[in-house]
Amino acid sequence: MLPKIKRIFIPTVIACLLFFSSYFTSTGQTTTNTSFLPFVSYDLSGWIGPYGGYITTIVIDPFNPNQVFAGTWGSGMYKTMDEGQKWQPANLGLDNLYINSLAIDPRHPATLYAGTYKNQVYKTTDGGNRWTWSGTGMQDQAIVYSIAINPVNSDVVYAATRGISNNGNPPWKGVVYRSMNAGQTWTAALTNVGGAGAQDWVYSLAVNPHDSNTVFAATHEHGPFYSPNNGDTWLALPNGIRDNSGRAIAIDPKFHDDTTIYYGVWHDDAVYKSYNSGNDWLPANQNILNTKVYSMAIDPVYTESVYLATFDRGILNSQDGGYHWHDAGLQDDYVYSIAINPISTSTLFAGTAGNGLHKSTWYGNDWLPDNFGIENAMTTSVIISPSNPNRLFTSSYGAGVLQTSNRGLSWSEMNTGLADTFAHTLVQHPDQPAVIYALTDTAGLFQNDTDSGIGWVSMGQGLPLTQKSRPAYTENHPFATREMQDLIANPDANISGTQAVSANLLAMTFAPSNSQIVYMGTGGSGVYKSLNGGLNWLPAGLSGESILSLAVDITDPKLVYATTATPGALKVSLDGGSIWSDALLPVTFYCLTTSPSTPGVLYAGTSGGLYRYEAGNWDQPDLSDRSITAITIDPLHPARIFAGTSNNGAFFSSNGGTSWKIVDSNLNGQTIQSIYFDPVHPAFIYFATKTHGIYLFTGSP
Repeated sequence: MLPKIKRIFIPTVIACLLFFSSYFTSTGQTTTNTSFLPFVSYDLSGWIGPYGGYITTIVIDPFNPNQVFAGTWGSGMYKTMDEGQKWQPANLGLDNLYINSLAIDPRHPATLYAGTYKNQVYKTTDGGNRWTWSGTGMQDQAIVYSIAINPVNSDVVYAATRGISNNGNPPWKGVVYRSMNAGQTWTAALTNVGGAGAQDWVYSLAVNPHDSNTVFAATHEHGPFYSPNNGDTWLALPNGIRDNSGRAIAIDPKFHDDTTIYYGVWHDDAVYKSYNSGNDWLPANQNILNTKVYSMAIDPVYTESVYLATFDRGILNSQDGGYHWHDAGLQDDYVYSIAINPISTSTLFAGTAGNGLHKSTWYGNDWLPDNFGIENAMTTSVIISPSNPNRLFTSSYGAGVLQTSNRGLSWSEMNTGLADTFAHTLVQHPDQPAVIYALTDTAGLFQNDTDSGIGWVSMGQGLPLTQKSRPAYTENHPFATREMQDLIANPDANISGTQAVSANLLAMTFAPSNSQIVYMGTGGSGVYKSLNGGLNWLPAGLSGESILSLAVDITDPKLVYATTATPGALKVSLDGGSIWSDALLPVTFYCLTTSPSTPGVLYAGTSGGLYRYEAGNWDQPDLSDRSITAITIDPLHPARIFAGTSNNGAFFSSNGGTSWKIVDSNLNGQTIQSIYFDPVHPAFIYFATKTHGIYLFTGSP
């Protein structure tokens, strides 16, 4: 796999695919503009996987290590009672399913605190069976990065937060809160780190197990801090620190005359170590310089063994207290978190960005996926094999390409030859449907003849290279991931160094009237165009823009539409990309599709609903209160439209958008990234979602 660059782009292409048959609707369910599509007696609707996703945080019950909790980005909490053989959701009472942090009470392990993205803290006292909001006193929309519990007096809890800032710019409103009553109320304990103009935040907190009055903090840009008095006052610990980009802090659980501490950073120096409670620091980074450390864990028995979860080298381990480091698995993954079984310390759990949860039973030497039951995959596209309708392909951002031969009962990787598992989408060749293309983050364009079994082959001469990437989405875009929040606040974190890699490829579409003409949307390099079916490419305008969606007119291959990342504008070219003009509407554009039957007609999904463009005029066929992120039109009955939304599931119209029906209540609350219809069984509709995998809806034939 090519070297990973610290920039996470979430999947961008909104597939506007074809619907090959009609659906009967239920007249008895029509209310006003919203009703339900009918269910039939042989309904097979349901979630079909794949398992996995974004596992942001993991904790293990200190008394019963068979009980493990995992927080996800978008699907809430999961719990296992058998050390990971099977996971079950534990979300009752959780109003926010974007989990940033997690802490378990070391004295009463049925009590846990979950920190969320923009909804403060939730607490459970019965092992995750029920959660209650516990954020009284915290700032509005607090993002909670870390929670630490006093090991002697568990009524004392600390939470590191960031507030609402100006599109990621300072002041960041970073506040460490303290609760003296087990989370009932919170008061600010550490504020104004770096001054009022910065108000920097803390990524990681740790309470000294040998002196529970002492708390340590790793700040985002201002190095390590500590409090000697339960958070009443705080002091910086700068001696020896050259890299202030703190991400993780961990305390050696073994007693020493002076406390030993490890401090992980995001930029050049990777790890520091202090032998005297943070008063002085020394680099502990032999052969791991420039490693981006996200979190760390120390073996509670053999405390010289330290593990790093990183964003460019997987998991690293030192057996000698940080003097030497070696690879300990998952080198192709961005790793959020690592947890060690406190009794049998050879057993480890690791959470990744997009590639799910993994388990090792031998000190990181034998990692295997451990996702059964975790429905959190970020699926961006679905394609069905033309030779076997039970065989599906999906791109899962962070896990590459997966396939199933039994319509989702089981999945396997399909990454042979694919140099980057951060695949934005899959595209099917219109004339050779067994041939599919994968658009990746750093490795470019790949082609796969799925009937040949050869695997992925790199292609696309002329597509752009870059040495500096950029986020594909703004912080509040419907497809923004957890990493995006940090990228917005860390503009230098996405610099790739001196090695040029492919610009991330975000959207690709064939001209319906001529499959030799193909358009590509890139991250930061505008539109590219191929005149020979994707073999060679040339620039086609909008240089410097990130192109999130493309559409081409059904009869005119030079009539091209494109949406840009900032500020979410719609661009139109009448000459195949030589000249572009703006379509001025006061909305943010997310996805596009052209009419399969009428030339010159465009449908656009926006932050203000669905828009239709024809003959120079725009009209809005309802759904004005929804953000539309995916559109699909039935080519045989163009009045039938399916629309996927941000956090509101999917809708269907049988009359060109005059009225709408909810497709399936099981999709409510989901963000839809693409929609696909089975050409063999057209009543089977697949919805690829941002945080819950693929949903199969089976309508009436």
